[in-house]
Amino acid sequence: MNVREYENWIDGGWAKTDRKVERKSPAHGELLARFAQSDENAVNAAIEAARRAFDDRSIWSAIPGAERAKALGRWVDLLIREIDRLALIEAEEVGKPIRFAKAEVEWSIELARYAAALAWQIPGDLVSNIGDANLGLVTREPRGVIGMITPWNFPLVTLFQKLPFALAAGCTVVIKPSELTSGSTLEVARLAKDAGIPDGVINVVTGSGRTVGEMLTGHRKVDMISFTGSTAVGIRIAQRAAEQVKRVGLELGGKAANIVFADADIDAALDGILLGYVLNQGEECVQGTRLLVEDSVADSFLEKLVERSKNIRLGLPTDEKADVGALIHEKHMEQVLSYIQSGIDEGATLLLGGNRVTENGLGKGFYVAPTIFSDVTPEMTIFREEIFGPVLAVTRFTSVDQAIALANDTNYGLGNGVWTKDIDKAIRVSRELRSGTVYVNTFLETAVQLPFGGFKESGIGRENGLDGLLEFTEVKSTFIKLGQRPHALPHTVAN
Repeated sequence: MNVREYENWIDGGWAKTDRKVERKSPAHGELLARFAQSDENAVNAAIEAARRAFDDRSIWSAIPGAERAKALGRWVDLLIREIDRLALIEAEEVGKPIRFAKAEVEWSIELARYAAALAWQIPGDLVSNIGDANLGLVTREPRGVIGMITPWNFPLVTLFQKLPFALAAGCTVVIKPSELTSGSTLEVARLAKDAGIPDGVINVVTGSGRTVGEMLTGHRKVDMISFTGSTAVGIRIAQRAAEQVKRVGLELGGKAANIVFADADIDAALDGILLGYVLNQGEECVQGTRLLVEDSVADSFLEKLVERSKNIRLGLPTDEKADVGALIHEKHMEQVLSYIQSGIDEGATLLLGGNRVTENGLGKGFYVAPTIFSDVTPEMTIFREEIFGPVLAVTRFTSVDQAIALANDTNYGLGNGVWTKDIDKAIRVSRELRSGTVYVNTFLETAVQLPFGGFKESGIGRENGLDGLLEFTEVKSTFIKLGQRPHALPHTVAN
């Protein structure tokens, strides 16, 4: 296997560093890549490059939106050409099956294509009803230098929910990807230069969060932090940003519930629940980790779900037929297994899985079998905490009100699913669920035009859609006096 070698990407080129971070495959243990272990000098250089590129308005921040859109369009064309390579990097570094990695690259490209279109017409307002002698303008300006901190589970998707929207708005960026999965981020930064996006507009510094993340958050030349990751780290970032009243966008954890009513299309619901709890090995912020199923159909539904789950194929990242891959590293695998043990210890009924998988050539990787618990109560750890693994906690309900209460009984509010053929019930439940997204008769399916983000401890702000662009703008009001002297204080008026 050829080991990929990377440096930091700063001011349009590779910037050498002395220390490296090695990334070994979570699926089989072989060395995949070496990334730069950035120090303070590297982070400062990246921030200074982004600052220069933003402050010189002729480079990017104040050029016509149409010109930014054209550059982003050329970038999209290059990304399309590199889909297979980007997907392989993503699959190998994360440990996920290649067919899902390819779908994620394709979705990232759709996000970039949409953001490019938004650059053509950034909204503003003219206020003309404030008197004949007055005129008001409400304009949106790019927010400035954006520090982006992205996680390891969906390196490109989480980046592209931020990066093309910030670029469309006229911002410049410094990106800190996870030190475990930095390859695809560095590759797309290189492709941006080939597309004609100016030097300094996109910068990537890799390494530990303690160095790079802390510096980005605390640096006074960074105007905003856009972060995707755990709620605990998000709280830390918000606290540090508050010291400078720095803007933040936080896309954090989740504990999504799928509510299956007795009148649902059962086969469709089975497919949705299955996908919802095993996609990306369950390492998914909006994973359908809780199943709330109406009691009258619960027995038959669970029997069918268990049988379908037995057919899930675990495999290596390059296995085209694999449904589930390896967890990100051994420590995380052990944490997922500890959550499974807590479910057993607290009295839930284990219907399927619950173990590490080492058969069929998977012994060197960090694989956990799809796991289903029934008889889960709201007091149990597996009902309340984000597991981030292929574990499903099943709870029964007998009324619409009880289903809503159970779904909302969490500190999180990122997403939920509703399965019913009754449109009135679907709308009522959707309105009462406290989450930023509600999926009705589907799960994890959306459109680039729809904003994404959470209620409660699931985050601050929105990504995607027009809201995703507006996150990276500041609003300015301009009051214009037309053809008359301005009002003056009485004692300053000339005789």
